[in-house]
Amino acid sequence: MTRGAMPADEGTVPVDGADLRWARLGDGARTVIAAHQGPGGPSRPPWLRLLAETPGVNVLSLELRGTDGAPHEDLGDGWYPRWALDVARAAEALSEADYVYAGASHGAVVGWHLALDRPPGLRALVSVVGAPHGRDGGPAAASGWERRKAAARDRRLAEEVFASMRPPTSDPVRLRRRAEARESYLKGLDALDPGALPRVGIALPHLRTDAEVADTLRTIDVPVLVTGGIQDRLCRPEDNLRAAAAVPGARLVLFQDHGHTTLLDEEPEPLIEQIRLFLARIGPQPTPEDRRGDEEGSPCL
Repeated sequence: MTRGAMPADEGTVPVDGADLRWARLGDGARTVIAAHQGPGGPSRPPWLRLLAETPGVNVLSLELRGTDGAPHEDLGDGWYPRWALDVARAAEALSEADYVYAGASHGAVVGWHLALDRPPGLRALVSVVGAPHGRDGGPAAASGWERRKAAARDRRLAEEVFASMRPPTSDPVRLRRRAEARESYLKGLDALDPGALPRVGIALPHLRTDAEVADTLRTIDVPVLVTGGIQDRLCRPEDNLRAAAAVPGARLVLFQDHGHTTLLDEEPEPLIEQIRLFLARIGPQPTPEDRRGDEEGSPCL
């Protein structure tokens, strides 16, 4: 795996009392906006750096408020709606009028909220290991963040959490990358103040049944790519399948021998290949002139 695209530009953007860090990777015309949790800065995730090497693509990476270890107010169940609004307002502030949103894990959950809000400029959603959980998975999903906070204080638990997200492998390339990812993970935990991390739960917590989740996701009207690992114990295959089955026209890709994080930092190449195929099918956003032309050419009913 190459080092990936280096930041072409970076800075902060003020959004409703928070200064969100961002970095732009690559210089293509098609913008992919991705929001992720800190620490490490918005240009850190390996899969985003690899995605930014795609011809014609640039990646605008945003760091989610409250995840950099700085003190913050407790938003309870309001974190995901807040983050989705942050993405929409940051896109507007940075003059992004036509973008695809791609997120992984918690960042993917932000994308599902964003797709339901349908802000101007959003063209499509790429969900990586972050489909809404089945309602029977709520407590386990919520505890994942608490476990990460506890791991910041306990090195033995940190090692267990890291291992739990990765199925066994004998591939020497993956083992080398796994060792690099482990070092980065532990270093990131050392930099955290666990008391300053937000406690977030599941996507769309007001929905009580799987049927309600499906009915809600059925209203999404942008192209959606759902991806995940078959050995993922946090975002399970059935969670990805349930979401893809609900969204009209959604595409689903599941990867064998992958857990919750291995597609992001251990072997992202197969994931990036699927995202590139998905992006190639998305045309430019219609201009006002295009829409007027379609309306004028439509038959009266």
